[in-house]
Amino acid sequence: METWREDFANTPPFAHLTRWSEHLGGPDWPELATLNRAAAQQNLRNAAGLPVQFTVQSSRYSQHDYEMGIHSTGLVPSRERNWHDLFNALTWLAFPQTKAALNALHCTTLQHGTNRTSVSDAATLFDESGLVLIGDDATLIQLLIERRWREALVDRRADWQQIKAYVFGHAVLEKLLTPWPGITAKCLFVNIPADTALAPLDTAISEVWRQQKISAPASLFPMPVLGIPGWWPANEMAEFYADERVFRPPRRI
Repeated sequence: METWREDFANTPPFAHLTRWSEHLGGPDWPELATLNRAAAQQNLRNAAGLPVQFTVQSSRYSQHDYEMGIHSTGLVPSRERNWHDLFNALTWLAFPQTKAALNALHCTTLQHGTNRTSVSDAATLFDESGLVLIGDDATLIQLLIERRWREALVDRRADWQQIKAYVFGHAVLEKLLTPWPGITAKCLFVNIPADTALAPLDTAISEVWRQQKISAPASLFPMPVLGIPGWWPANEMAEFYADERVFRPPRRI
């Protein structure tokens, strides 16, 4: 049985979830009813316009059946007392349009059962391991894409005041409960102001997936999450970024 931690959201990677985490019910695991009340208050809906509700998962599902079920009923199978599924529910609450868009994309690309596509693979990767960076400094993002870590994260550290990061992937959120430097997310850059509020940011991310602008997993670039300035005390030292096991050097052509 997984152990509940009431203080789980007290670090920067979870900051966008505090609106909901503060009302989860205290010293023990929140019931699905608590999450469903939050969903109802937001009028949370899937891409088909159906109310989204979190229901006890009673059996295992294929990805096809899981996604099709959410789209056709609005019911999201969720294991109780389980961090992975709790973070999935909280991400539905924080980014409802994007979660709905990903679900609709899966239902389109997986409609023939086992016939996966590179687009659905990218959507799965983002859903589980996604990180979103927003800001208007595309040159800084290009340094990250090229794995020029020291330039991006040490030399231009002050420029991160104009960048904001959001962990979208619920698998990454789960890993961050017990953080270690090697946690790596797959990153999407959205070129909008860093002070954009959560709801319009959700709209912007969802449009990326509705328009299928991400065509393959390789379109999402890797980012060691705890290298983000301000997210991990050790990264205040430039030496933190010298570990090539985490901050892998640029690919050689």
